[in-house]
Amino acid sequence: MGAVRYLQNWRSFLGKYDHWRFLFAELNKLMYLRSYTEDLDEAGKEQCLHHAAKWLIHSQEQGSTAGCGTYYFNSGWTSDYPETTGYIIPSLLRYAAYNKAQWSEEAVNAALKAGEWLLTVQHDDGGWPGGYVEQNRPSVVFNSGQILRGMLALYEFNGDPRWKDASERCIHWIWQQLDEHGRFATNDYMGAIRVYGSYVVAPILDWLPYFDGHKTAWEGLAQRHLNWVCTQQNEVGWFANCDNTQHKNDKPIIHTIAYTIDGMWNAGLTLKNDDFKEAALLPARVLATDFLTRGILNGRYTATWNGVEAFIPTGGAQLAIVWHSMYEVTGEAIWKEAFEKMNTLLCVIARRGARQSKDSLGALQGSFPLWGRYEPFGLPNWATKYFLDTLLNER
Repeated sequence: MGAVRYLQNWRSFLGKYDHWRFLFAELNKLMYLRSYTEDLDEAGKEQCLHHAAKWLIHSQEQGSTAGCGTYYFNSGWTSDYPETTGYIIPSLLRYAAYNKAQWSEEAVNAALKAGEWLLTVQHDDGGWPGGYVEQNRPSVVFNSGQILRGMLALYEFNGDPRWKDASERCIHWIWQQLDEHGRFATNDYMGAIRVYGSYVVAPILDWLPYFDGHKTAWEGLAQRHLNWVCTQQNEVGWFANCDNTQHKNDKPIIHTIAYTIDGMWNAGLTLKNDDFKEAALLPARVLATDFLTRGILNGRYTATWNGVEAFIPTGGAQLAIVWHSMYEVTGEAIWKEAFEKMNTLLCVIARRGARQSKDSLGALQGSFPLWGRYEPFGLPNWATKYFLDTLLNER
């Protein structure tokens, strides 16, 4: 985001009286962050979990379709986002199955409606569009891969063959974008070649139990991509070609770093490949150590793990999810301590400390503080999706 647009966001934000309350509450939170994290109890975390689920359901109710949108304090709700709607579906179904869920029926209905809508916007080539639906973009590899997660959750929920058929078409299209070097070289985000295709490979592998005839071919293609990702990692675990911009690719955001780590970790588990798992464990340990040392992370990291810019809660939630999985597999205490403390921090950030409407209550913000450079003054629905996931993990 350019400096002029960023300043325009500030001007728009401060143009509303109610937003000044959020500003002062955020400053207060920055000053007393340690006290707030120490005072948060389990009841507070439980409340955050339910509020997050309710907000995700609410995010579906705002547009003209059954997809989920994002809320910005400056400009209101966006149109619906196919990619994030796709991976919100598993979160809603997980919440509905939680024994203390307060909106179980509503969550199931929202997930089913979202799936039906996604079938209507799938392209003839098998992929799903990039960006928000109103942008009318062509199929994009990364976005399509995330919708596979929702299709799988729905298929395992009710066995409707339409979810499987749509996914098979999509997976075939995704593999057509993989080049001989193992890169998703065509039809990916912004036309760039990026390592977080690992987070596309992982959900394809999750589908394998339902596609026995494709097992050998799909595993081979997955290994080709993941081997290439490993070539982009330096000796301290940092990944090149990991950011979702061109101009800051030398210091990627923890959102896309976490995508890459999560994809390598889960694909490594499925494929029983120690190299892929180690490629995830190394950067995950660096970030967990930094977090436990300082109590927060930066939003971006250079090739020597020097942090810059404000914390990105989305990436924090994603890292907490993969730290939780690493603890379950390895039993190492560092992972448990890191994901539990991250969950506490995220709850403190989501409790904004000022009176809120349904449009903001329960949602996790793009940056902390709210005016950070990633999704400034916004409540991206993908942040709250991961927030709900990591809180459910802890339960």
